[in-house]
Amino acid sequence: MFRMLLDMVLPRIEKHQGKDREINLVKTISTFGLTESAIGEQLAGLTTKFPEIKLGIRAKFPEIHVTLSCRGKDNKGLDQNMGKASEWVMKKIGEKVFSVDGDSMEAVVGGLLAAKKATLAVAESCTGGLISHWLTNVPGSSAYFLYSGVTYSNESKSQLLGVSAKILERYGAVHEETVKEMAEGVRRVAGSTYGLATSGIAGPAGGTKDKPVGTVCIGLAAPHSVKGFRFFFPFGNRSRNKKIFAMTALDLLRNELQS
Repeated sequence: MFRMLLDMVLPRIEKHQGKDREINLVKTISTFGLTESAIGEQLAGLTTKFPEIKLGIRAKFPEIHVTLSCRGKDNKGLDQNMGKASEWVMKKIGEKVFSVDGDSMEAVVGGLLAAKKATLAVAESCTGGLISHWLTNVPGSSAYFLYSGVTYSNESKSQLLGVSAKILERYGAVHEETVKEMAEGVRRVAGSTYGLATSGIAGPAGGTKDKPVGTVCIGLAAPHSVKGFRFFFPFGNRSRNKKIFAMTALDLLRNELQS
């Protein structure tokens, strides 16, 4: 059907249109870290400033896609208007934009690693290998992705990554200090430029008052620094939590690579 459409249907439509043919331009800007409503508020003035541009906002969990579209007969004019509108959106949303050409977060991170000739190793607990799965779905990822370990138990965190027993006893598995040691450990074991680690509570059970379901700690070890982060996401669904945990970890790495 694809070949029929390209070889037979579209040429006939273009022939019937003749000089009255209109061009339809569509641009998708992929974002992460803002809600659909927050993006809507920030982009509220777009259609006033660019009346020829139509705005669409679509949730594709855990991403939010901003779609700009316009149509007309002046191809050059459409390109210019689309370019100006895209720049305006980029200024409004800023670092929350991770792609303007349809690339996934993992492809963007992979491209940044490759550009820097840097390598990555990942230690996952709550995400259960999801980050590694996403990264290795990108063709050519063997150039920068070295190692993955699903260190689910405290014993594996200690024995494989070198997380100290004192840290685990004092803070537990889900803590910034723990994931910092995990990230340092996996970087050391693999000999990679960067180490990324996750530990959290995906649910639906296992949460506490101090660490409710949806809590995730992420460690990021770089050549000259080690950082620990804590986030909370209000999802009771295990699958959604794992996805947003993994996406957040990759986004932190993306920001580090772009800094």
